[in-house]
This record gives sequence, structure tokens and C-alpha cells, in this order.
Amino acid sequence: MKRFFIALLVLTIFLSGCGSKTSDVIKNNNAKQTYDFQYIKMTTQYIGWALGENKIYITSDKGKTWIDVSPANKNNIFSWYFLNENYSWVLYSDGTLYKTRNKGKSWVGSKAPFTMGKLFFLQKKDGLSGWMLKEYGPASGDSPVDVYKLIDSKWTLISKGKMPNNSLKDDNSISFEGEKTSFIFLPDAKTGIITVEYRIPGKYGLYLSSDSGYTWNKKDIPLLSKFKDDSILFYSPNFFDCEKETIVILPVCIYDIKHNDYQIIFMNSSDDGSTWKEVSSFSIKEKPIEINLVDKNNWIILTNNSLFITNNNDKTWNKVKPPKNTVQIQFIDSKNGWALVKSQLDTHLYYSNNGGSSWKKLF
Repeated sequence: MKRFFIALLVLTIFLSGCGSKTSDVIKNNNAKQTYDFQYIKMTTQYIGWALGENKIYITSDKGKTWIDVSPANKNNIFSWYFLNENYSWVLYSDGTLYKTRNKGKSWVGSKAPFTMGKLFFLQKKDGLSGWMLKEYGPASGDSPVDVYKLIDSKWTLISKGKMPNNSLKDDNSISFEGEKTSFIFLPDAKTGIITVEYRIPGKYGLYLSSDSGYTWNKKDIPLLSKFKDDSILFYSPNFFDCEKETIVILPVCIYDIKHNDYQIIFMNSSDDGSTWKEVSSFSIKEKPIEINLVDKNNWIILTNNSLFITNNNDKTWNKVKPPKNTVQIQFIDSKNGWALVKSQLDTHLYYSNNGGSSWKKLF
């Protein structure tokens, strides 16, 4: 009988211990998730990518929960490109470029001839097209660059940029002068656009390529010539297929130094950037943090304290209040949008399903 009670006591302690471990696991699974994101990219209403603390995350529930799907690399992430819900690329400081085609379930890495710059990819019926604007690092506001193209699964140098103290004159290459702020190609995979900013009033740079990035020519925009005393800032252009043509929209911010205000000019081109026309303009007192071009009609301007939203190609603008300390805004249509909020203490993500009229905190 004594042995029976001892055995029963041991069994009770064992089961009690098992119960505690199960409880701990459940408690940990239900723990509140926190993230330190730097950038998000929602590709659908439910699926999106995020970058934070040199890790790559993915969500499939509108941003409520995120899963770490990072490649097995502990170095710093220097560049990335989230194409859609399946394809993404991540470039690390050791020059390893990783690619996933299955939402981050597996990654394939290979050494690349660059460690920093701007990646860009297009998915076409005949496969993927990829480019890299290789950067050498900024120096006094200038940034030398080269252009690489993905050819037969290998990165090939197709355009060597001009370097400081280079006496060779090549009108078909990109100057080292100025900061390269955006780098895109249109769906034809031939037309490329690079925007450049300078620290000199009235100066700007727009480079165009018509041969997939092999040669580049600087383009003047006559309607910007009247701003010779103002700072000209480019925001990222975007393209939209409209019936039989591709429309490129390029937001330009004009800072009036004398009056300390900003004029946002939306320009568009339907001939691959050869000519540009002003489609609308908008004046504000704060410098935009970001301009989000959702489609040809839905545009969002984020400032420190406000969101300015138009759903009809700038015919009317609505001013709404974003969550405090919003650093990035992204809408995928006129209703569904996300706001990334960062402060010195923490990071949060908010979601709106009514065009920014109200916001729900996700984490």
C-alpha cells in the first residue's frame, strides 16, 4: 500500500509538471507580438511583406500577425524588392542576393557584383526581368551609379556611370552628380526612368532609357524651368496601364524658399517619358513625408500631421488625420490602407478600411 501511494504521488507530480509546460506554451503563443519595422509592402488586402531589424516578415491576415521568413544570413540588409505575394529579393551587406518565389518558405542565394543600390523587377508572361542601380555610397550629395541587368540568371553590367575626375565624355551614361531617388522600368521592359535631386535651387535630373538600360539620356522638363529659385524634389513615379497605353505619374515637390511653402505638381506622360504635362497641383505648408500613388485616380500625400487624399485625379482633396507619428502610408485601393507608426519607444501598425477616415491598431 505504501508503494502504491508513493507511485501515485510521483504520477501526480509528473502530470502536474506536464500541465505547467503545456500552459506555458499556450501563454507564449498568445503573447502580444511586437515588431520594429522600417518598411511594409502590402501586395493584396491580406498578404504583405515587412522589413525590420535585418529580418523579413510576411503576413496573410491583413497585418495582424507576422511571421519571420528571413534567409539564413546574419549580415545587414542593404536592399530589397517585394514584387508580389510570392516573389521577393533581399540583398545583404556581404553581397549575397536571396530570392524567394514561394512567400519566403525557401530562399536561393547567390553572390552579386554589388552590395548596395536600388533593385527593380518586372514579372512578364515570358518570365522575370531584373535590374540593379548599383550605388557606391553618397559623397557630398553626389552618388556614382552603374546599371546591371539580369541576363540568363546572371547579373551583367550594361551601363557604366560617370565617376568623379573622369575626363571621358559619354552622353549616354549617368552622371555621378546628385542623389538618385528612384529607379523604375515600365512594363515594356525597355523604358527606364531615374530621378535625381541636387542641393542647388532650380536644378533637377531625369534620365530616360529606351533600350532596357544600356544607354541613358538626360531629359529636360520645360514646365519646371520657371522654378529656378526653388528646390525641386522628386517623389517615386508609378505607372498604370490604361487601355492601350501606359501612363506614368511623377509627383514633384517645389519648395518655395522665400515663402517657406510647398507646391506638389503631379505630372504625367503617355509617351514613355518623352514629354510631360501637369495634370494637377496642390499647395501645403509641410514637406510631404511620402506620396502614395495607388492608381491613376487615387493619390495620398502624407505630412507630419495630415493625410491629403484624392479619389478623382485631384479634382477634390480630403484632409484626414493619420495616426500620430506615421512614417509610411500605403493604400492598395481607395478603401484599404495601412499606416506604419514609429516613435522613440515603439512601433505600431494601423489599418483603415474606409479610405483613412478611421484607423484600427493592429499591433
